Amino acid sequence: MQRRESEKIELKSSFSEWKEGIISLCAFANKKGGKVIIGMNDDGVASGIQVGKNTIEDFANKIKNHTDPILYPSINVKTFGLGEIVEIEVSESDNKPVFAFDRAYVRVGKTNQKMSQTEVRELIKRYSLSDFDKMYLEKDFRKVEFDDKLIEKVNKEYYAFKINSSIDFLKQLGLVSKNTISNAGYLCFVKNNIEMRNVIVKAARFKGGSVAKFLDEKEFDGNIVRAVDETMDFIKRHISTEFVMTGKPKRDEIWDYPLLALREAVINALIHRDYNDPGNIQIRIFDNSLEIWSPGLLPKEIDTKSILTENRSIPRNKKLVEIFHTIGLVENWGAGFQRIIEECKKNGNETPEFSEKAGAFVISFKKRKQNVPEKDLEKVGEKVGEKVGEKVGEKVGEKLTENQYKIISSIMKDEKVSIVEIAKQIDMAEKNVENNLRKLKEKGLLKRIGPDKGGYWKVTGK
Repeated sequence: MQRRESEKIELKSSFSEWKEGIISLCAFANKKGGKVIIGMNDDGVASGIQVGKNTIEDFANKIKNHTDPILYPSINVKTFGLGEIVEIEVSESDNKPVFAFDRAYVRVGKTNQKMSQTEVRELIKRYSLSDFDKMYLEKDFRKVEFDDKLIEKVNKEYYAFKINSSIDFLKQLGLVSKNTISNAGYLCFVKNNIEMRNVIVKAARFKGGSVAKFLDEKEFDGNIVRAVDETMDFIKRHISTEFVMTGKPKRDEIWDYPLLALREAVINALIHRDYNDPGNIQIRIFDNSLEIWSPGLLPKEIDTKSILTENRSIPRNKKLVEIFHTIGLVENWGAGFQRIIEECKKNGNETPEFSEKAGAFVISFKKRKQNVPEKDLEKVGEKVGEKVGEKVGEKVGEKLTENQYKIISSIMKDEKVSIVEIAKQIDMAEKNVENNLRKLKEKGLLKRIGPDKGGYWKVTGK
């Protein structure tokens, strides 16, 4: 079979091109591995070389002398036609970047390209740093204020240590040494994070489909354990639900996005992000999509395609994963992405997009398309656990606009919701919200109980 150069194969006609061959091995090691074949020209035709007695040993020594860290490829001599070929194969390196002749190279298509200083720094950071969560904060833990209530709750429900203080609990978990606390201990149990600002989770609701205009934003600067529920509460304030009748005593509540999938993605970002990266986790909520940005790229063993089919966990922050697993925030290691996909399918959402952008891992969810035919709009007029009369069904059946449907949906989630909050939730001017509320009251679908301040809305058919 005739060979052709590719992303994993380089052809050299003779050992006179030994420097170029070593550079190719370096480039392969910095990518996904590959093979240099000596004894073939560029079009895959054998050049008919005969391998001398000391040729292989000499070439192996040159590889050793001119690569850092040193490459140890497999070298095989094979008879090919009237001559011989030498196949020199190297695997992807576990210790990147690999240098050849004091420069780092990477394989791109059929060519070897010099890596930029930025790319080299990124690889050094990615492959050489110690586990961040096991390192210790350069601060006396006696000057740190811990979340005592959280520690008491977690210990009571999951650990049952005999302790007299929060420090006793942290010592039992091996999170403190002398007078210092590990990054994992700080991240999970600090009360207010003032030492690592990149750990703060940032969430925002934007107008339209870009980040040009903020409608609402929030930062969560406590510990990452509480950040899970705090982030989910923010998300739920800015997405809608559809209420579906199934014949059961209680309605099914279907959100724009599956809450279990969003929670899984938030937890994944908190425990697997690269904490050496100066960026923050970002929750971006748009009109028709929701994105979760986690600083840092995927481990080299996983790519954005394989996570759709493989259950494999390669945790970047093992101690954080261990703590979250013990306290019930992580169920089965390695199954998170599949669970996200399954929950989206069950909820009627498209499969989310997994990508790497600007040095971050991004999960992009598409908003569920609500199907609200006119004949089903009377379901809006039903309060949780209480069926209203036929009059409401008739009234709603007169025809509601999409915005009126959204307004009633917001009220059904929170009867004390304010006009300002409704406006933010459904991205509508407050004046237009007021006009629609007036129309809904005229239709007999809404009633205001009590004063403007301190009162509440009631969905009614009377």
